[in-house]
Amino acid sequence: MIRMQARPWPLQPELRLALAGVLLVALIARPNNETLGPQPAVVGQKVATRSHGYFGGRPVREGGTPIQLGPAAAAGIWARFSPFAAAPPAQAPSCLATAPPVARGVAATTLIADDVPGLYGAPWVASVHGYLVAALHVTVPRNPARPPVEPVLQIYRRGTATPAFSQAVPVSVVRGGSALLYRMWVNGPITCIDLVIPNGAGAGTAHVYYPFRGRMFEAEGSFSVQR
Repeated sequence: MIRMQARPWPLQPELRLALAGVLLVALIARPNNETLGPQPAVVGQKVATRSHGYFGGRPVREGGTPIQLGPAAAAGIWARFSPFAAAPPAQAPSCLATAPPVARGVAATTLIADDVPGLYGAPWVASVHGYLVAALHVTVPRNPARPPVEPVLQIYRRGTATPAFSQAVPVSVVRGGSALLYRMWVNGPITCIDLVIPNGAGAGTAHVYYPFRGRMFEAEGSFSVQR
């Protein structure tokens, strides 16, 4: 009796190519929580995207943390630089509740004396849950009528010397009686940052908002100027 051995069914070249394409797409789409790349726009507090790194903190509550800037009546310290400047609010909503400004393409100032102390183009750096977050070229003119310079935000993974994310980001500044709000919209692995700097200080607290596992999270970091 002759036994017939089963032979593999020959695949046509077109079918082989199609299967190879499916496998390639599956590999590319495999989740990777440590990828730092651009994120879509935020709608409310829900984020329809996969996570791009965990920066610590907790899920956002009630639209984020409002920023305390001091009583408006004490804002006269800024009036000497611009008599037409409006009195700043004592409190500002989080960056999640505001829209980024239109890009201005403003060149950096050339004289340190023209800028707010500590905000004359020096980098500001913080460690946020093991990530190094650096804002380069942080410049705020003394004159409130002049717009701030767009900084470059960089994010470094643990133990690496090359940034995983680097991009010029829109920024706005709100000056208060006791603190200055330096607000950055990142549109990347981090959505936006509210950096609160007490007037005249070289360090400040930042509220960092970012998407993680389909929700918006808020973390805190302590930024300081690198002189």
